[in-house]
Amino acid sequence: MLAGSPLLLAGCIAPTADQQASAFTPTSTAVAARARQSRRFDTTDQAMMMQAALGALQDLGFTIEESQADAGVIVGSKVAGGRIRAQVSVRRVPAQPFSVVRATFQRIVPRPGAMLALGETLDDPLLYQGFFDRIAQSAFLTAHEI
Repeated sequence: MLAGSPLLLAGCIAPTADQQASAFTPTSTAVAARARQSRRFDTTDQAMMMQAALGALQDLGFTIEESQADAGVIVGSKVAGGRIRAQVSVRRVPAQPFSVVRATFQRIVPRPGAMLALGETLDDPLLYQGFFDRIAQSAFLTAHEI
């Protein structure tokens, strides 16, 4: 019984300071993904940006499942070669004259025999570019009352 004790203690070694710091340092892949998924818009009108994001999702065929204007969150889905889920956050940047919109699109992959499906993040730059182009167009038209 005591022979197994050193093995148990070996699993309890605390990570080094370098290991702890690197756990919170984003990788270049994560930074690139966040850049693709986010856009800055030169407005502080969160209601307008929420409406533009809702319209962009609907234009792309998404059904809105949830929208929390106070939290700046929209969730929608569509069926296109499988179920695609979109999550959008709209936030005003404090003390700055702009807002940031971040979107993630996931393919929901059912797992036979499992209770939960797997969400696979889509990484197609054209998908994100198309979404943000629609938001920009909608925000421009709304701002200029066109």
